[in-house]
Amino acid sequence: MRIHQEGAIHLTFCALLTSAAVLLGTTVAKAGTPPPLTSEQGVVAADHELASRVGASVLANGGNAMDAAAATALALGVVSPLSSGIGGGGFALVYDAEAGETRAFDFRESAPEALTPESFLVDGEPDASLAQRGGLAVGVPGEVAGLSHLVETFGNLPFSQSVAPPCRLAHAGFSLGWFVATQAGPFADRVSDPDSLAGWLYDDGEPARRGDHVRRPRLARTLHYLGRYGPEAFYEGPIGRDIVDTVQSDGGVMTMDDLANYEVIEREPVTGSYRDYEIASMPLPSSGGLVILKALGILEAYEDATGFSFADEPPGSSAPMHILAEALKHAFADRARYLGDADEARAVAERFLDPDRYAELAERIDPERVLLPERYGDQDLEAAAGVQPDDRGTSHFCVIDGEGNAVSLTTTINHYYGAKLVGEKSGVVLNNEIDDFAVEPGAENLFGLVQAAANVVGPGKRPLSSMSPTLVFEDGELVGCFGGSGGPRIISNTLQGFLNVFARGMDAAEAVSTPRIHHQWSPDELVVEDPPRDVAQALSARGHDIDLSTYITAVQAVVVREDGTREAASDPRKGGLPAAEPDRRGAGGEGDR
Repeated sequence: MRIHQEGAIHLTFCALLTSAAVLLGTTVAKAGTPPPLTSEQGVVAADHELASRVGASVLANGGNAMDAAAATALALGVVSPLSSGIGGGGFALVYDAEAGETRAFDFRESAPEALTPESFLVDGEPDASLAQRGGLAVGVPGEVAGLSHLVETFGNLPFSQSVAPPCRLAHAGFSLGWFVATQAGPFADRVSDPDSLAGWLYDDGEPARRGDHVRRPRLARTLHYLGRYGPEAFYEGPIGRDIVDTVQSDGGVMTMDDLANYEVIEREPVTGSYRDYEIASMPLPSSGGLVILKALGILEAYEDATGFSFADEPPGSSAPMHILAEALKHAFADRARYLGDADEARAVAERFLDPDRYAELAERIDPERVLLPERYGDQDLEAAAGVQPDDRGTSHFCVIDGEGNAVSLTTTINHYYGAKLVGEKSGVVLNNEIDDFAVEPGAENLFGLVQAAANVVGPGKRPLSSMSPTLVFEDGELVGCFGGSGGPRIISNTLQGFLNVFARGMDAAEAVSTPRIHHQWSPDELVVEDPPRDVAQALSARGHDIDLSTYITAVQAVVVREDGTREAASDPRKGGLPAAEPDRRGAGGEGDR
């Protein structure tokens, strides 16, 4: 076993905040066994085992779902910095069981006030690469503000109690997971400040390996300051100063005023239904909730009109894949044309979920053939065309506590390792969220995707996102929590996780591990995960251009059964494992597999 650490800063004070015992006594799912983790107590499903353990430990120490969510997110930033961290932002959907209310919180990164489309001109021409790597690519981070707001608004414990376990992880170290290890080689040589991050990703000419012991003392010090002094240390203090200095030294325009003026925005969740289930998800600038609800509405309208039953079709057969792909293409086409962080996009969003329009779009679905690309979506909404951005460097988790409170939270730094910048003193990996804007209408982002005028970069704006934290209710009772990572596939993957449980009757583990499809209208390709040859041939015969290429995406889920039992599952594609708090009633707490 090799040992890696970022820099050579000696720290002992994180150990004073918490002890190793904080991670013990939690029930963790065992890898390789198919059933979900089940518990009558609180559960956490994250895409890293240690993050799930941290969240469950906070539940065990008297925290509720919101306290545990903050700890889980901070732990993910420690153990999986390629996907998330306090240098990024996200969205949270929160269910307050006592009040019976679902609330949505936007702590997405925002553009600095001095950032305009002209910032990306080189010799009079837009250079999209400036929005992908380096100082201009960094949006004002919102994660610390968002997490502290959740705890201050709903939590049982001080924010410092959520910071302590992740601080311990960063200080004492952890075993490097396989997913981060697989991405060490391709990205380590692109990250600035090799002593802070790339020093352990790529050590002495060799990429870090699964099982290597990793310490992050710079980040541990940052988390210590955060726990001791609160979010002010980030937005007005030394942590923020280090971030601004790092950004500006690499050509960025972020200022301390940008950090000090950052605000968490509470938004009204978007809601809809499928059969007997009510669904709540994130509104703009997340497109995820709108697209999921629209696709489900089209699918239900098609089933009602034709007698086709998604629930009765085998999951791996071509017919339901085709129908689902056609519904997704309609929803993604409208997403691409109309949505963004702009008033005109919000006006369109009010009409985006019109059931009469669902029926009109469902009528266009041909069970035997695809349509021409221009025939997808609702042309009557009138806007210029564009295509969605891609949040690949993203992580999602679900928490439901013993009292029935729930948090569905997606956090991101956009692409793997964000802008490839790391705070020299803080060890914070900084996002490249500005690439989720268009630097001009029609310009391509990092993934070759063009975007609409509503999503053009501008001072204080928040870029359009695919993140889709989602909660599901039946007769007013919480029955499910879903969300995922993987760019625009977040939307289709979250949708399929929901359908697998509530249409097909799968348990949570089956729902997140079953092979999936994805279609986002443009490019006109149907991604199919591990299809049998006859299924691929049947889809091709309907006119689909099959894409077998994959990158790792993941869905996390918690399902609440009729007797109150929680089923928690983490997608095996990223190697995550869920965890449950011990049964505080003295009835065991070992969980069932």
